[in-house]
Amino acid sequence: MKRITIPLALGLLMAATPVLASTFYRWVDDNGVTHYSATPPEGRASEPVRTWGKPSSDQPQALEALEQRREARDEARQEDATANTPATPKPPEEYCAQHRENLKVLNERPVVRRTDPETGEVTALDADQREEMIQRTQEALKACS
Repeated sequence: MKRITIPLALGLLMAATPVLASTFYRWVDDNGVTHYSATPPEGRASEPVRTWGKPSSDQPQALEALEQRREARDEARQEDATANTPATPKPPEEYCAQHRENLKVLNERPVVRRTDPETGEVTALDADQREEMIQRTQEALKACS
């Protein structure tokens, strides 16, 4: 029994060792750049760097603190963007009064005429033109409220 127990214990110990630590190799190339890899480079001097498989004990707290800082930064950016957005100034009352009058005419008169500013020609609006002008006037009046 003793002959089986000792080799078994040694085998388990040797199998567990790679899990606890890993060895990487560090070397510097001809350009002075440091490289790390799991295998040593061929034809180049390298030194082993031993790492341990477990993270540092404060890693979860550090990650949480980092996430909180990121969220706070994102909220501050959103607040700044909202605060720096200029408010659309309300148009002058004359502008609003003119658009209200135009809308009243477009809705109440059976025939609406307009004068072309370039040619001076007077034309009657057809149903599509009238509907388009009503929509544009209503959009313009939204800024007045």
